[in-house]
Amino acid sequence: FINCKAQTISMTTTNYYNIPNGAYVKDLDGKLNSFVGTWKWTNGTDEFILKLVKVEMYNSSGLNEYYEDTIMGGYKFIQGGIEIVNTLTFNTTFNPNDISTFDSYSSIISNLFNPFDELSMQFYDKTKSKGCYASLTLISPVILPNGNFSATQAQFKLWNRETWNINGNNPVDQGFILPTDIVMTKID
Repeated sequence: FINCKAQTISMTTTNYYNIPNGAYVKDLDGKLNSFVGTWKWTNGTDEFILKLVKVEMYNSSGLNEYYEDTIMGGYKFIQGGIEIVNTLTFNTTFNPNDISTFDSYSSIISNLFNPFDELSMQFYDKTKSKGCYASLTLISPVILPNGNFSATQAQFKLWNRETWNINGNNPVDQGFILPTDIVMTKID
C-alpha cells in the first residue's frame, strides 16, 4: 500500500514556469479573497455587475498538469434599463463531453500576479461571442495586518485579444457593447 500526496505550493511564491506535475498551487495566504464578492457600476440606467467566487483546486478540464485556486465568475449588463446579458447563474465545473454545460459555465476565469492587487481575467463576452481579456485593479487598497489587501473600489478594464487577419480582414468584431473602462464598487 502506497500513500501519495500532491505537493502543495503557496500561490504567493509559485514560479509558474516550474510547477511540478500534480502539484496544488493553493491560496494559502488568502490573496484571492480581496476580489471575492459582487462588484457594481451604475451610470444612469446603465449597470454592470461582476460576481466573483473563489474556486479551490481548479484544473481546467484536465488541461493543466497541476491544480490551483482561482477566481471564477459571471456578469450582468443592463443598458438603458434593458438587460442585455446575464451570466450570473454560472457554474464552476466544465465537462468538455457535455455540450449542455457550455452555456452556463463561468464567463470569467482569473489569474493573480504580484503584487496581488490586480486580477487578470480571461473574459467571455457573450454579447459579441468572443473571448477577450479583462482586469480588476483595486483602487487605494488598505493593507491588512496579514499583508493582504482590502478595497471597496476597483478599476475594471476590458480589451480584445490579439487576433489574426485573412487577406486584411479581421473575422472578429473588435467592438464592445459592455463597458471597457469603469470604476466599480464592492457591494458584498
